[in-house]
Amino acid sequence: MERLQLLIFSQDSSLVGFVRAALQDLGVAGAHFDTDSARTLEILRSRHFDGIILDCNDLACAREILTRIRGGPSNRQTPVTAIVNDATDLRGIQSSGANFNVCKPVSPATLKAHLNKAFDAIRKEHRRYFRCAVSVPLFVGTEKDGFTSARLINVSAEGLAVLLRRSPKLEGTVSLRFDLPSIEPYRIDAEGEIAWADDESRMGIKVSHMPQEAR
Repeated sequence: MERLQLLIFSQDSSLVGFVRAALQDLGVAGAHFDTDSARTLEILRSRHFDGIILDCNDLACAREILTRIRGGPSNRQTPVTAIVNDATDLRGIQSSGANFNVCKPVSPATLKAHLNKAFDAIRKEHRRYFRCAVSVPLFVGTEKDGFTSARLINVSAEGLAVLLRRSPKLEGTVSLRFDLPSIEPYRIDAEGEIAWADDESRMGIKVSHMPQEAR
């Protein structure tokens, strides 16, 4: 199985135990568990997950997290499985953008059955977002403000991540210049939108233009 990365938000220790058991049976090792909503929102802002499991015991809190997920740069397409208290909460969380829903009470067996239904979407998201690690020097910036040296650290079907040598104030559309390593290096000039940035001088860029011959 692909190395899937899931985030689970719950303050219920019993439910967390059930989720751990269900994920273990499904062969998922890459799971991040959190109980603090503010910390969860910060993680979701800068890190992508293939799937999210959201305990909706506090419906208002869960709806806020889900709204931020759908409006954020990293997980707006990530499948979300919501675990709700009753049918009333189910309607509320569905309107906020949950893809899959489980009503309490739950057990490891029922959770596993419901998560099985979500796994096609989770695997699809993993393949869409898959990153291939590389290490290639490049320049990133704008014609107006100039370029700064950086390093291309991974690429995906839709974008790439770079590690900046310094932390200029970049935002919006940027240009990228780098050479594909080969016997005869091939220069690529591309454009993209900055999707995210973190405190470690890393930046994610969604490519909007690249020569067809370079793809």
